[in-house]
Amino acid sequence: MESIRGSALLQFDQMLAEHGAVQQDFLVPLKIGLEVVGNYGKTLPYLNLVRLFEGSAHALSLPRFGLELAVRQGSTLVGPLQHLAKSAPTVGHALIAVIRYMRHYSPALHYRLERRAAQALLYFDNGLPSSEQTPQIIEKSIMGAKLLIAELRGVPLRPKAVMFRHSALGDAKGYARYFDCPVLFGQPHNCLVMSADILQEATGSHDATLHAIVRHYLENQAVACDSLRAQVERKIQMLLPNQRCSLEQVALALELNPRTLQRRLASDGIDFEGYLDDLRRQQAQQMLRSTTLSVGQISSELGYRRTTSFCRAHLRWFDMTPLEHRRLHGDPMIAKL
Repeated sequence: MESIRGSALLQFDQMLAEHGAVQQDFLVPLKIGLEVVGNYGKTLPYLNLVRLFEGSAHALSLPRFGLELAVRQGSTLVGPLQHLAKSAPTVGHALIAVIRYMRHYSPALHYRLERRAAQALLYFDNGLPSSEQTPQIIEKSIMGAKLLIAELRGVPLRPKAVMFRHSALGDAKGYARYFDCPVLFGQPHNCLVMSADILQEATGSHDATLHAIVRHYLENQAVACDSLRAQVERKIQMLLPNQRCSLEQVALALELNPRTLQRRLASDGIDFEGYLDDLRRQQAQQMLRSTTLSVGQISSELGYRRTTSFCRAHLRWFDMTPLEHRRLHGDPMIAKL
């Protein structure tokens, strides 16, 4: 079962106390220890956190429990991820870095940033099959993202719109106090919509050296327990957008001799070039079917210097052009956004 850091429960006890409730009455049935509450160094099952928030909202008759807790907490992004975000050069760089390493806070949280001509869309999902029936954690997560962006900018964020899959909890007009923008319900995605210009805004505490150190630390956190295949895939994902993904570059990132890496991969039945090609094919399929990124943007994300090179590879993979692929298999709901 996927977990989440205990810092997700910061201010939880104070909020309950203000409404005449005792947090132990809510924690004990879910077997959540007091030592976990607010503690970044401790974790709890993500599903238990979801149940805790839904149960608390119902018991206290607080339909916007998740939003209120998020506002009280500010950003729960503490520890290495907080330093990673704040040391990034721009808001966009910070969000991309946090999304890449979100697994260190919780592998259950899935954010995706999509840039368009004038808008930036930050999507959220947690992979739960009944996510539409667990709106408290969804609303808290979207509000948490809004607060993080405001913290990075140094000024409040007024989104263009906020979209939720679920229906409004209580009076829909009450959401304006939290988001200060139109809030739409029954949408195909959970999403925060903002001006694309915000991604270019500088953060207030950019520190290139600290940013590199924190990235290195986070990269090495899971190395000990990851398989070599997983380590190589993670490095490829990191290097592809920089258009310098090769066996030599991956080996350098893993602090291995290229021949040693090649030999170890071969012993696992992995050919590096074939593995890289397959990862690119999988990502191309996902982005063409599930995003509105242009062919040029996808080409760049996959590490191709020229869009024509990507198009040739795509023709080899799928026997059709990228635009034909999107037309035949693209998500119609994505296309409407």
